[in-house]
Amino acid sequence: MKTKRIFVAIKIDNTHQINEVFRQVGVDLDEERIKWVDKNGLHITLLFLGETDIEEIAVITDKLKMIGADFDVFRLNLKSLGAFPSIEHPRILWAGINSTSGLYQLQEKIRIHLEKSKVSEDYKYTPHLTIGRIKGGVKDSEKVKKCLLKWKEWEDNELLIDKFVLMESLLTKDGPVYHVLETFSLKNQNV
Repeated sequence: MKTKRIFVAIKIDNTHQINEVFRQVGVDLDEERIKWVDKNGLHITLLFLGETDIEEIAVITDKLKMIGADFDVFRLNLKSLGAFPSIEHPRILWAGINSTSGLYQLQEKIRIHLEKSKVSEDYKYTPHLTIGRIKGGVKDSEKVKKCLLKWKEWEDNELLIDKFVLMESLLTKDGPVYHVLETFSLKNQNV
């Protein structure tokens, strides 16, 4: 059985403000061992499907086309910076998402239609945009925390979300490489 490691996501274009966040945080944390995400691969994951039989991908694609054709465009903003598991013990740096219910409704619809109900009942979708990964722990946790708190009130310009994608993630020694397999347009309602 041949498989691909796939997920459903919203690609985020590289805006001037995103470039500025990367630049300033990079300068503030230049002594940390951070593997920055390739800005061409920025995305908000909607549903990670993992290793999937190639023959199943056509069925998944058909379901996603139906969802897109029946789901209205919506808007969101990137806002504030944070870290997983916490700003005291950062391993993944992220930008938060400020959205109407559109993002959550799209994620739930995709999850239900792709029958991924294996997700535990206490699973809570936490949309975010990963910007970097810290390898081997931080050198100065207070400096990282201070940098992230400096961006607590930041908010990017509003983004119109009019499509989502099915992506493949290829794991390499230099980090994941993403390829868009298919793009799904959302229904346009006089935005």
